[in-house]
Amino acid sequence: MSDILELQKLLSPYYSKEEVIYISSLLMSWSGSSDEAVNWLHKPIPAFGHMTAIEGCEKGLSEYIMTYLKQIENGGFA
Repeated sequence: MSDILELQKLLSPYYSKEEVIYISSLLMSWSGSSDEAVNWLHKPIPAFGHMTAIEGCEKGLSEYIMTYLKQIENGGFA
């Protein structure tokens, strides 16, 4: 399986197809590779009590993760 497909597979239980594409492209543009994008999803996020993005999604916080990503995209602090 290609790395981009792994990234999309990780996100697809929590987001619509359009959101998966948006998040995937956003993370790829920041990280430079799909491997690094996948790694980001598994890194603790201080703003979420050191929960990872995937853990947040598993706990029903996918909308908050999306908002967090949009804020960073718009120049907010991570």
